[in-house]
Amino acid sequence: MKQSSSIAIQRDGIESPVSPESRSSGYHSQKADIFIRAIIWGFVGSIFGGLYIGFVSMLTPLIASDLAIIPAAAFAGAVGAAFYGSFQVAIIGTLAGSASGIAYLILAENLQLNEMAAVSLMAGVVAGFIYGNTHHEVSGALMKALTGLVAGTLAGIVLWAFVQAGAAFNSYFTAAVLVPVTGTFYIYGVFKIISRLDCRLPLSMVGSLVAAALSVVVAGSVWSVHEAMLASYELTESSIHHVGFKQIMGAILGGTTGGLIAGGLYAWVGLKWIDRR
Repeated sequence: MKQSSSIAIQRDGIESPVSPESRSSGYHSQKADIFIRAIIWGFVGSIFGGLYIGFVSMLTPLIASDLAIIPAAAFAGAVGAAFYGSFQVAIIGTLAGSASGIAYLILAENLQLNEMAAVSLMAGVVAGFIYGNTHHEVSGALMKALTGLVAGTLAGIVLWAFVQAGAAFNSYFTAAVLVPVTGTFYIYGVFKIISRLDCRLPLSMVGSLVAAALSVVVAGSVWSVHEAMLASYELTESSIHHVGFKQIMGAILGGTTGGLIAGGLYAWVGLKWIDRR
């Protein structure tokens, strides 16, 4: 007797046809993953863009403006990787830097940038040490931050090469390009190499190093905002202030846009999540 072709024959090594309910569930799951990945990449991209334009402004007086692109992208990549790969440690470092920076501005009489950096550094060391002793999430934080540093450096070199060739980019387009390029280097290239390295440092020391670095960066941002607010009252030509504000907002929006697009595309093609411990 012939059996209906609609009856699925199950054998070892042969999977039964996927039901419509399973297909629908997988489709909605993919849409949710695309949305979540895009939001996370957009958030990290906004951080990257803001930090990048800040690092460029700080490094330009020290080195050539074109060369400042490379270390600025590297430092922004390290911080962005810390947020993406080790969110808990990044939050600890951010809280330590913001709290110590604001407290210094309120309590100190003679404000000095080096003193503020020292205070935020110690706050990050203490906070990271305590967190590292009680949580295992810091195990890969240092290596992922190093991965972001290298990936950002490579992306900065690519952008620098285009600038040397005569290309001119505004802050929005620069951040919109740097974020996905840095993320691509992070995922497909650098992470596969650095993730194989064995970090033998104690967890408390790893937490201290990463949290201290982030704390200093955040405290520096607090200082920059404080100085910008003071300068806004002293500037006689308001256009100078508005140009700087437009550049900062352009970089943040550009990083957000690049992150949203890259994160959504990577989720759409089925790229697996990196272990975010």
